[in-house]
Amino acid sequence: MNAFDLLPLARALGWALLHSLWQGAVVGLLAAGCLHAARDWAPAIRYRLAATSLAIIILAFAGTFVWMLPHGNAALSAEGALLAPILGSNSFGGRWPQLWASIASWVPWLTLVWGLGLGLRLFKVAGGLVWLYGPCLDGAEPPPNDWQRRFDALHRTSGIRRMVRFASSRSVDSLLVLGWLRPVILVPTSAFLAMPPEALEALLIHELAHIRRGDYLANLVQTLAESLLFYHPAVWWLSGRIRQEREHCCDDAAVQACGDPILYASALLGLEELRTQPKLIPDLAVAASGGRLMSRIQRLLRPRPMSGAISPALFLLPACLLAAMLGTASLTARPADELKPTAAPKSETKAEEPVDMDFKQIVIKHQPEAPSYPPEAKEAGIQGTVVVLLTIDVEGLVSSAKAISGPEELHECAVDYAKAWIFEPAKLNGKSVPARFKLTMPFRLL
Repeated sequence: MNAFDLLPLARALGWALLHSLWQGAVVGLLAAGCLHAARDWAPAIRYRLAATSLAIIILAFAGTFVWMLPHGNAALSAEGALLAPILGSNSFGGRWPQLWASIASWVPWLTLVWGLGLGLRLFKVAGGLVWLYGPCLDGAEPPPNDWQRRFDALHRTSGIRRMVRFASSRSVDSLLVLGWLRPVILVPTSAFLAMPPEALEALLIHELAHIRRGDYLANLVQTLAESLLFYHPAVWWLSGRIRQEREHCCDDAAVQACGDPILYASALLGLEELRTQPKLIPDLAVAASGGRLMSRIQRLLRPRPMSGAISPALFLLPACLLAAMLGTASLTARPADELKPTAAPKSETKAEEPVDMDFKQIVIKHQPEAPSYPPEAKEAGIQGTVVVLLTIDVEGLVSSAKAISGPEELHECAVDYAKAWIFEPAKLNGKSVPARFKLTMPFRLL
């Protein structure tokens, strides 16, 4: 027994991490095609497409982990059978099991590396939260009285029923929203003096749109998803698209309210000129400066024409995403024996390959009495532990037994004793299968 057998959580998590590579790639490619098909449509549609795709990647990762967890050592055989039809077992000759076992031995180390990366990511997220709710929020001051009245009027017309705190801060260089249940809008102190009132009002409408949509909570969940699968390029690409389309949605709300896209574009440029540290505000905060600024301004000044009919490719989105989800579930949830490549028809049916299992997974039906100590070994004072490799058939009867370690003088006695055991049939996914496992027998002289 090695560390791989002692860490079922690490093993299951490691396989889930490996599978997430191709799962994320498939969903990412489907999302790229769907987003391209929806390029002339409202940003709210593209936002939902990107968010749904990211959610599918996370659900596929979680589902794979949950399925792998209870299958014990049989998961190794299932995984080998899973890739054998894809890579072709014949192309590796008889070395495929050894190759797959070699890959499997690194899975716990992969889990360890992922855990270290996740810890670093969460440490960075925690640092951002501490800064936002510490120095950033503690330094907030009441805005000028006339601006508080302006904001109250904008709040009443925004349709937001929750109380929203409005404050100025010297710690930030862009408008941003903090909190979900008790949201706060922070405005740079310099913006009240450097920006025209109409431009600043348009930016405040943008932030109120974030609050109305619940973007702060969505952004927090998105940040946790980024941390969970920090190693996957598709996750980062989709996350970037989500933030970009989120800003586009709020830009449209601001332009619709102020009625002047040029004024709003000028407000974005004016806000950018006030910024002194482009990377000051962490991604956890929903800021007016988020997304790609030049892309946002170009979109406002040169909007794409909206097509009059829905692109046929857009109708393929639910089918594509559903197919990706079902494909992920079926490939990871099918039993190992169903995943093995179908052999060419033969005159004789090939015996089913036994599944490697741990002795703890086997239920004992009959255990014979301990055998007599071999006289020759007793006279020679030989003692020790013999390990016998047992193979049982689908009825739980011993079909073969071979001593693989221990004193040779005790091998024959241990094998004969092992053959007298009777076990309950081994189960894999509810089906009786032949199994192979190790039986340890100690021989001690009293």
